[in-house]
Amino acid sequence: MEWLRIFASRVLGILRKRRLENELDAELRAHMDALTEENVRRGMSWEEAGRAARRDFGGVEQTKESVRDQRSLPFLESLLQDFRYALRNLRKDRSFAFVSIFTLALGIGSATAIFSVIDGALLNPYPYKSADRLATPTVFAADQFRAWRFPAAAFVDFQQRNHTFDDMFGLVYHQFRFTGNHGAEEFPGGWVTPETFESLGIAPLLGRPLITEDAKPGASPVFVISYNLWTELFHRDPRILGTIHTIDATRMTLIGVMPPRFQIGGVDLWLPLNITRDTFVPGAGLVSNEIWTVGHLKTGVSPETAAADLQLIAAPFQINDPIYFPPHFRIAVNTLNSQPVGRDFKLGLFALMVAVTMLLLIACTNVSNLLLARATTREKEFGIRSALGASRLRLTRQLLVESLSLTLASCALGCLFAYLGLKGVVAVIPADTIPPEAVITISPIVLLFSLGATILTTLVCGLAPALHALRHDTQIALTSTGKGMCAGFRYSRLRSTLVIAEVALSIVLSIASGLTLRTLFALRSVNLGFNPSKVVYADIAWPEGQYDRAQQKYFLFRKVLDRLTQFPGVLASTETTFFPPYTFGWTTVVITGKTPPLNRNTASIFCTEGYFQTLDLPLLRGTLFSQNDVDSVRHVAIVNQSFVRDRFGQENPIGQKVRFSDYETWPDWPREPYFEIIGVVGDAKNSGLQDPPRPEIYLPATLTGAAGGGLMVSTTTYPSAVLQQIRTEVSAADPNVAIGESGTIATRLEHDYFARPRFLFITLCTFAAIAILLVAVGVFSVISYTVALQTHEIGIRMALGAQQTEILSLVLKKGMRLILVGVLIGLFSSYFLTRLIASQIWGVSTTDPSTFVAVAALALFVGLLACCIPSYRAARVDPVIALRYE
Repeated sequence: MEWLRIFASRVLGILRKRRLENELDAELRAHMDALTEENVRRGMSWEEAGRAARRDFGGVEQTKESVRDQRSLPFLESLLQDFRYALRNLRKDRSFAFVSIFTLALGIGSATAIFSVIDGALLNPYPYKSADRLATPTVFAADQFRAWRFPAAAFVDFQQRNHTFDDMFGLVYHQFRFTGNHGAEEFPGGWVTPETFESLGIAPLLGRPLITEDAKPGASPVFVISYNLWTELFHRDPRILGTIHTIDATRMTLIGVMPPRFQIGGVDLWLPLNITRDTFVPGAGLVSNEIWTVGHLKTGVSPETAAADLQLIAAPFQINDPIYFPPHFRIAVNTLNSQPVGRDFKLGLFALMVAVTMLLLIACTNVSNLLLARATTREKEFGIRSALGASRLRLTRQLLVESLSLTLASCALGCLFAYLGLKGVVAVIPADTIPPEAVITISPIVLLFSLGATILTTLVCGLAPALHALRHDTQIALTSTGKGMCAGFRYSRLRSTLVIAEVALSIVLSIASGLTLRTLFALRSVNLGFNPSKVVYADIAWPEGQYDRAQQKYFLFRKVLDRLTQFPGVLASTETTFFPPYTFGWTTVVITGKTPPLNRNTASIFCTEGYFQTLDLPLLRGTLFSQNDVDSVRHVAIVNQSFVRDRFGQENPIGQKVRFSDYETWPDWPREPYFEIIGVVGDAKNSGLQDPPRPEIYLPATLTGAAGGGLMVSTTTYPSAVLQQIRTEVSAADPNVAIGESGTIATRLEHDYFARPRFLFITLCTFAAIAILLVAVGVFSVISYTVALQTHEIGIRMALGAQQTEILSLVLKKGMRLILVGVLIGLFSSYFLTRLIASQIWGVSTTDPSTFVAVAALALFVGLLACCIPSYRAARVDPVIALRYE
């Protein structure tokens, strides 16, 4: 287009300005020489000919300006001049430029780093095709979560009869035993429907994906592995394709390696599975035969519409499969993007985003105050420029350009800070809180966010000095000394407001970090009833097909437990299905003579007789398991105090009969379903550290082989020695049995329960520390500038008899008055704002008085330090020098 061509040529003219100016000078000289020669030929002398030529040609400079306007963009050139002038000014005041750039870089870098986490973990965690439409169904009963995986019949009906999904695929979780050169190892994997890879739209890094033919009967056994497993086992050797390996005692061919971000289901290897309504995965166990169901919603279809569609399909299962679809069940459909992280962690990230926004505002107010203080020293400059014709708009633009120059440099440095700091932030993100596919990095959208923050920062920082420039009086500015003396010793209202604002924001941020610290302390002080650092646990990985029956597992456990009890320092040991402080085995307990519950409302643990001694659970009524109870598989049960309170009230539970409708579907469950309650023990944490214990029931470990199992040992010696002894004894009992996850309960707590509050505390505390530092620097800089501006006035006061203590007190009072007002406003705001992070706070009130008082004291102390140095300098001013200061 013509206008675009003209614009491009004029921009090019600005870039080639020097050469074009030389050409213009040469052209004008040629014209003048030609006119002069013409006049000489007419009989004029050379001097007369030159004067006549200049008169006839007109003003040379005016002609140059006219030509320049035709071939350039005056506004752009003027803007470039403003940038050059701004850079010269900043170069003259390097200390001011350094402090301002560093301050803004901290704010912009912090905001960029946290937005990178939000972008990678919440907004764009999945790399799959149409990831925004990927959705998965779940079942609720009586408004309680029931299931997120489904039996084969329900999956097939969902897949074939739905009207709201473009495609639907499933994954059956399983721990696969991979046998290689270094022995047998277990890795999380899954059988997947072959269309999974095509639906997700990601090509393998090496080889090919699973296809429909791979799942047909008689097809050669094949599998695909993740990038992580390829790295861990094969050191990224591309020659591994086509090799044969043993997985769960079956020889299979490796046909593909997926790229790093393909981790659907959070597993490391995938096998093909052709699911039919009666599919049952051999050796997988009950839980592993539940199918995680995922699909792409059709364009324009809402999750609510899809849920209603699947509700109709699932209705018949209410009769045929009440375990998964109990009476009055409800299906909900959620997109994967809507639930990539837990609700608490998501709220924590949003709290951090609010925190870094506050930090950025503190940085902005800090730099605004510095710019405003600097602007008072330039009043005479503004007056001279106004007298020479500069409009107030031009002066405002100049100040905004200076602010933009600072923020652009701060943006570049802030992105560097974000890049370096992001590694630390990612390192403290709790494991298993974000999808394994998520990649947290400085992406283009993050850079765009940083640029947007820079523009906003420019406006915020440049607003205060711009308003000051608009309000200045030219006549007063020209007659003033040029050192801002007309401002007097008092703070302007705007500068005072900015100081108060940054102090108040830092108070809110510091109180939030203080409350998270109190939460972490509260979690660590939860009484579990035993010393978690002295209780060792070890999960057991069973070889395929060798320990399917309960007696087989128990025989090995009994051999290991008997040997462990002889090890020095071992107090008690037990077999158990779950380790504290969480019990995942929820079941429905039906009490004879009472109305059956509508949902799984009781935690259940299969254990041996040493469980209660290992965890120091007190016996409140009845008796505990004996070894004979476990050996003879007696139908007895022990319940906790919460179970008695919720289900029996004041009634005696001893001797009552119960049954377990969920477990009665297991193939090896006893034919006689009724169990007798023989004892009541004290409550133990079984829903994490923060929630009160729920009803729990304990059953002999020999009842079923479907429940899995692990070892738990209470010791007075070094846990590492006990762990090594467990490995030795298990290997001696059967070399094919491997130890899975192991450690102390304390390390488990660190990993699973302390990690999230610790992440929030570390990040919030870092931002709060930066905020306090910025406030100190800001208050120090502003007061220092004010003292420098008032040096002449201080000299007059001291010449009239003012003492050093009076000058010191005067400056301190002015500074501390502002800080005190900021602290009070911050405390008042925190009283309401901290309620927004109530879900992240536990064990302490969001208005905890001790936290508020401690933060206020810290802010006052830091503010006092920031005021002391400039106050001391003011008190030591020499009156003679001060009177000559101008």
